[in-house]
Amino acid sequence: MSFQASDTRKGDSKLMGQINQALILNLLRNGNGLSRTQIARKIKLSKATVSRVVNGLIEDKIVSVIGEGESKKTGGRHPVILSTNSSGRFVVGVDLGTTNIVVGIANLKGEIIKKIRVPTDCGHSVEKVILQISNLVEEVIKQANIKKNLIEGIGIAEAGIVDSSSGIIKYSPNFNWKNVNITSILEKKTGLRVFADNCTRVMAIGEIWHGKRESVNNIFYVNVGYGIGSALMINGKLHNKHSEFGHIPITSKKILCNCGKYGCLEAVASGNAIERKANQLYNDSKNRWITAKDVAERAEQGDPVAQKIFKEAGYYIGKGLSFVENVFNPDKIIIGGGISAAGKLLLDPIIESYNNFTMAIMKSTTKIELSTIGMDAGIYGAVTMVLNKRIFYTSLL
Repeated sequence: MSFQASDTRKGDSKLMGQINQALILNLLRNGNGLSRTQIARKIKLSKATVSRVVNGLIEDKIVSVIGEGESKKTGGRHPVILSTNSSGRFVVGVDLGTTNIVVGIANLKGEIIKKIRVPTDCGHSVEKVILQISNLVEEVIKQANIKKNLIEGIGIAEAGIVDSSSGIIKYSPNFNWKNVNITSILEKKTGLRVFADNCTRVMAIGEIWHGKRESVNNIFYVNVGYGIGSALMINGKLHNKHSEFGHIPITSKKILCNCGKYGCLEAVASGNAIERKANQLYNDSKNRWITAKDVAERAEQGDPVAQKIFKEAGYYIGKGLSFVENVFNPDKIIIGGGISAAGKLLLDPIIESYNNFTMAIMKSTTKIELSTIGMDAGIYGAVTMVLNKRIFYTSLL
């Protein structure tokens, strides 16, 4: 992350204050404690500006004094060492899935201190799900024993087309919702600021912050879950347009996708596709529905049918990623989502297929890796979204 001073920037004083706060807090977040002088030197702000911003942050309990540094050889006072105050503010994250809702509360460092996972209300009506979210938010705050005035806001990760600027879910295929202003409704119910975005974009944010990948500029993140989604980071910034990697045409086979088209990547390589294939092939599926997790477990135990199912899914994902590579040439491709828990069962055939379809000169610069935060990417991303919008203002850097 490059830090630039804002002493001489023209414009609104509030915006300049937010930029300076962003510079200082993001430096402290990534450091091990710094003095005012060290901060001023690193981000090229005047000591007076740094002191003014820091004093306000200390007063707001966002920054705290953690000790004293060594004084200069010539003597004088010991410099005060500063750090972000992890218990100064808190944020709530909601990972809204069709099967489960996960609600967690995190401190200023983005560490989840309390988490609740419950089945999503079977009705899936807007009213029922929002009431369920509202009740869970109140419950997690209560269980964490946090005063509500210390909560900066709620972040929601939801599959589908989400307008992050307005907080409106334009379309949710999983819930069959259209034009639901989830942020406005939840703000009225909870009295807290609410932010919402597409789950895969949110997961990518969580991966960058919590997966310690902030030094990587260009990332393509793939969410392989019930469906398949993607997010693209260019020059350290999340691309703000909605994309549908899961709906690129990947095969000529007449396999119907949920979108109504045939041969989409999601129709042959998603968690839903893996389950559908398994339940067609296994005789015991008549007694119970075989899940993607079941298939992964069977594959790990050497079941050739299960191994073939995962190999085929990985083949198609790798082929799709070769298109991405040839167009964008990202530094890193990260595979996340629930199905990524299968690990090498999924990753190895992805890499093999990707290598077969990608130009040698292109693939030599890109690494394909599994997510480092796995199943928690959604909840980590949701809390990080709020921290970025309310405290760290990373979009301004």
